[in-house]
Amino acid sequence: MAEYAPVFLKWLSFVRQRRENTVRGYSEDLKTFFGFCEQAGLSKPDDVNFRHLEFFLGWLQKERGLKATSANRHIHALRTFWFWMVREEITAKNPAAQLFLLRTQKRLPNYLNLAEQEKTLATLATRSDLVGRRDYALVATGLLTGLRCSELANLELAHLDLDAGVVRVVNGKGMKDRELPVIPRLEAILRSYLAEVRARVVGQPRGGVYRTRDGRPSSLKYYDADGVKRYQNLRGLPDAEVAAVRATLAPAPPVPPYVFVRADPPPRSTGVKRAEQALVSRGVLRIVREVVGPIVGRKVYTHMLRHSFATRLRENGADLQDIQEALGHAVITTTTMYAHISTRRRREKLAEYLK
Repeated sequence: MAEYAPVFLKWLSFVRQRRENTVRGYSEDLKTFFGFCEQAGLSKPDDVNFRHLEFFLGWLQKERGLKATSANRHIHALRTFWFWMVREEITAKNPAAQLFLLRTQKRLPNYLNLAEQEKTLATLATRSDLVGRRDYALVATGLLTGLRCSELANLELAHLDLDAGVVRVVNGKGMKDRELPVIPRLEAILRSYLAEVRARVVGQPRGGVYRTRDGRPSSLKYYDADGVKRYQNLRGLPDAEVAAVRATLAPAPPVPPYVFVRADPPPRSTGVKRAEQALVSRGVLRIVREVVGPIVGRKVYTHMLRHSFATRLRENGADLQDIQEALGHAVITTTTMYAHISTRRRREKLAEYLK
């Protein structure tokens, strides 16, 4: 069976047009299943029946410690894999079609309440370094627009119109576009970040200029195309010529189109400058976890910013349809998780009944 997986994953990507993260997740789930089959002596699709798959689900929970939600993800991967094998006439039976999804607990979403949101924004607003100001703009955008982690990482300048007060999510989850308002509070934060932080870390020539004690340039340290450290003598050159030499030997990299970029200096052990590179999803995850968590005193992940945005809307009287459109949910049943949140108005009304 494992021999068919690469072809299946290519079909999933190119024919079904599933996103990279989905394809990667299916790949990992199938790899786990193939490992289970190897232990059980199951090598061909026709060797597997629904009882084997049900035992696999139990093995995932008992031996791997997966929760029902994670085990259900494996069911979806197996169903799609067997659907493809039947369609390609690799096998005639589909044991995965007989699997039932495991019951999952309906939990309220974890979110930051309004006090925690304001505390987070107020604390980050005091940071004056480039990285801190970038993090402030990133977290504020997450809290005040509800963008997903990947949407934050892939947000481009062309999709942000601060004059019109609109941010456009292009090709979001489910290949859907949507527009969200940029409130004046967020507009001020983003304008400051773009003008005073992002502009200082992108489009700048690479390389460092060493100077003598009296301020005159002495040498330029840079890295060539092969990553080898080089030095260029600058003694006796005026600053105008120094800038020209620097731009020639260590030119600025192409400016990325993304709003949020890396603002941290390169590690001393390497010559790769990272400041102008775009953030990726795992970078956004790390920032939220390491920056917001200590402020509120508990573990925080990126999707909590999205839940917090929805909660803010709910607290201020937004109905579920408005929240659905803002979050980009395909169906409103996904949005109904926020219907059970006890808002301030609801708590006050219930308190009246208890008097």
